[in-house]
Amino acid sequence: MNLRIFLCTILFCPAVFGQKVDSTALNNLRDAALEFQNSEMMRSGTLAISIKSVKEKVPVFGLHQEMSLPSASTLKLVSTATVLAVFGGDYKFQTFLEHDGQIKGDTLLGNLYIHGTGDPSLGSERFPGFLKSPELIGRWSAAVKNAGIKHIKGKVLADASFFDSETVASTWIWGDMGNYYGAGVQGLNLNENLYRAKFRPGSEPGDPATFLGIEPAIPYLTFTNRVITGEKGSGDKTILYSSPLGNQVVLTGTVPAGTASFTVKGSIPNAAEYAAFALKTALANAAIRIYDQNPPFSGVVTGSQRKVLDEYKSPALRELCQQTNYWSINLFADAFLKQAGKRLSGKSDFDNAALAVTGYWSAKGADLRGFYIKDGSGLSPSGSITAGSLTEILNLANKEASFNDFYKSIAVLGQNGTVRNLAKGTKAAGNVHAKSGSIEGTRAYAGYFTTKSGALMSFAIIANKYMPGSQRIVSDELVKLMVLMAQL
Repeated sequence: MNLRIFLCTILFCPAVFGQKVDSTALNNLRDAALEFQNSEMMRSGTLAISIKSVKEKVPVFGLHQEMSLPSASTLKLVSTATVLAVFGGDYKFQTFLEHDGQIKGDTLLGNLYIHGTGDPSLGSERFPGFLKSPELIGRWSAAVKNAGIKHIKGKVLADASFFDSETVASTWIWGDMGNYYGAGVQGLNLNENLYRAKFRPGSEPGDPATFLGIEPAIPYLTFTNRVITGEKGSGDKTILYSSPLGNQVVLTGTVPAGTASFTVKGSIPNAAEYAAFALKTALANAAIRIYDQNPPFSGVVTGSQRKVLDEYKSPALRELCQQTNYWSINLFADAFLKQAGKRLSGKSDFDNAALAVTGYWSAKGADLRGFYIKDGSGLSPSGSITAGSLTEILNLANKEASFNDFYKSIAVLGQNGTVRNLAKGTKAAGNVHAKSGSIEGTRAYAGYFTTKSGALMSFAIIANKYMPGSQRIVSDELVKLMVLMAQL
């Protein structure tokens, strides 16, 4: 079948653009795209491409751009563009240490609260000059001590009620949720809601791997270890299974032979509970006695009017968005979806927040037919977008006051982020700002580039349902297409 019949909306632009696009380069891009779509590895799959002029807002090149396909992590561009547009790059999340009741002498007659407002970066190790989680817990413990409190006749509680109680999207895969990239998002998060599990591999492949424990220590979690030793150099092939709010974890998969120890990252189930536990532990170590030993977590906390003992602010939102897009942090992107949803509609659950974000861009004129998102990160395999809808949003983002922050948050091909090793030595390196995305059966890139004549273009490329085992080849082919784009 001649797939040229699927080629949609190729414009050679002398009559359309104030700045011309190289027609020879456009032909080269078209030929390469069709050759890849006709290849054996894409025999049962779809290649979708959308390239639009940002200034003129018209299509330059399109292939299957109206087909609804998984976005993978390119969806993070929508989440970061939205939260920056709604809140501005200067916005900072706040986290409060509070108490209710009264302080009489050296005794708090009331409860102590860690009150989050959705900060996904709280205690993260990514931001120089900001406190890591042990330092933050130490700061809160010191704040209690500095208030003259030596006894707490009440509870130490985590107040995560700023967001709804749905920590993960209902459409996520169970095999993702126990791993660090599948961490649930709450109104109170800490250290990206992750722990590190350490193993000692056996001598030979197939030998059991010894589980050495986790950091930080969380004694109320229980672990069943089924991890075995893999081949030398095989890397992390573990899958950690846990419930988002449960306390049991099953460790499976392999860690490589030939190392004295090997560390993998998992997600803390109910990280808000862990934050309260960590503070209680620190207070006990500081000789501050807590008389109420009831379980330390309640997702929605009520009580008398509270007084603030400490207020902690996150890095500026522009910095959080840059880390999100550079390193594809699911937790941050899903927190942004919930934050935007709460501001726009008053509802932070995944479904309503997704509807609010969709409505936000639709109201600005985006054609979002085929745009059916389920989360803010793209981790859900059932969420889908069209390449055309993504470039619609990217074009509209250019009109926002926050565009400069958004544009700078996207990694540059051949220079930084997850695309730092791609297209080096080509005209695409240093030119193409791209967010990468990958889930099973899907590889994608989206962002912006500048033509030889100086015109800013938005683009989205999605390869879906390619031949199993060919992800590396598919990635190389998509990079070739981006190199050709940069020659327009």
